Amino acid sequence: MTSHGIADGPAVARHRTAMVRYHLSQPMSLLVRTGVIRPGVSVFDYGCGQGDDLRGLTAAGVEASGWDPHFAPDAAITQADIVNLGFVLNVIEDERERSTALERAWALANRALVVSVMIVGAVPVDGLKPFRDGYLTSRGTFQKYYQQNELRGIVAHATGSEPVALAPGIFVAFRKPEDEQEFLLERRRGRRASTAAYASARPRASQLTVPLIERIQAPLEAITAFAIDRGRMPHADELPSGVHDRLAQERVSLSRATDAAKDVIDEVAFRSAAVGRREDLLVHQALNVLNRTRSASRPSASIVRDIRHHFGSQQQFAEQALEYLHALADPSRTAEGMVRSAEKGLGALDEDGRLVIDGERVEQLEGVLRCYYGCAAFFVGELGQDHVARLDPVRRQVSLFRLEDRRSPFPVVTDTVMVDLKRQNVIIRNERRMLVRKADVFGLSNRSRQRGAERDRRAAEGWAKEKVLVRL
Repeated sequence: MTSHGIADGPAVARHRTAMVRYHLSQPMSLLVRTGVIRPGVSVFDYGCGQGDDLRGLTAAGVEASGWDPHFAPDAAITQADIVNLGFVLNVIEDERERSTALERAWALANRALVVSVMIVGAVPVDGLKPFRDGYLTSRGTFQKYYQQNELRGIVAHATGSEPVALAPGIFVAFRKPEDEQEFLLERRRGRRASTAAYASARPRASQLTVPLIERIQAPLEAITAFAIDRGRMPHADELPSGVHDRLAQERVSLSRATDAAKDVIDEVAFRSAAVGRREDLLVHQALNVLNRTRSASRPSASIVRDIRHHFGSQQQFAEQALEYLHALADPSRTAEGMVRSAEKGLGALDEDGRLVIDGERVEQLEGVLRCYYGCAAFFVGELGQDHVARLDPVRRQVSLFRLEDRRSPFPVVTDTVMVDLKRQNVIIRNERRMLVRKADVFGLSNRSRQRGAERDRRAAEGWAKEKVLVRL
């Protein structure tokens, strides 16, 4: 978002903060990865800068538009399902104007508003000139750096709802608790919700007549994808309208199509999906209780159906979810889970018994540890793919280390986000470390060259075998 500075201070060239990108910005990328933004969902970028996000979303089939006071002042300001206020508040030097921008953006959001800012500790401020509650740069721009909890409070005050952290400096606020619950469940599932299992299971001609397969191929794919995702068959209102239109066109009932899908679905994959969905729901509910999520009492209709199908009743579901919470309260049980994970090749135990694991593999941990990691995600959201996490149940801490180049034999950590679960505090530090047990953390083969390189480096440097991260 860009404009000129106000009259009682130095001229601030806000438009100079607008970056040229050839990929989605971090907040837009997070929303796409978590399924909040997808084809069929409208997006409005309030303060769109040069419009790089809009071009990327439009090219992918998303209905996207935006407005900017400098680059697109004549564009229409319209309501949309999702409104993005991306790195706007931090470049406005007037506090009242920030509040106005936030309130206007929220008024435009039919389903959700995502707000992102620069966070304290993300970049050095040496050499910048203090101005009001921020700094003036050499380019004549203004930057305010927010604390994570400060931003949470500002967004909560403006929207009247408890926002959800997507990443350090990025929060999303939902209009409806049902939408928030769907989002939280899908995020807590990690990468385990996938249609890959179905893609490898082709219909067998011996089970279905060839004409039926050809006539309702798209509806069959939609039904089986849902079943492999949730471990149960879909209800009518859980399928896209296009599925019903095609079935009506071919004069095939939904029940017949569902029966056909049952014959096609791989039984082992379906049972595995049911087990995975049960644990996803338990972790989700445990985190709802632990984080006192306000929308927890308003699950979506699909989540309610999942609970009834996989647990029989809400009471049985709640009782089993409490078992996860009891395990979190007992550091020894969490520690035992970390040992089991390391023995399975999911990460490495360091010299203090803390589990260090690649951020891309967290979803493979057992439910109790996913809950523990989820507590940290409640406060900071996600760092993206290139990071490792360290679980420390004794100190009740989770540390997230952002990697500079994960392909390097000894990746370097550029900064650290430490979440103190006991004090509910987030600390961001600019400190460089080296990952010296990449093979264990990333789960590489025992015969990989990486392990040999680590043994040689460890011997040369005199590092203990248990050492995982070394300060530079």
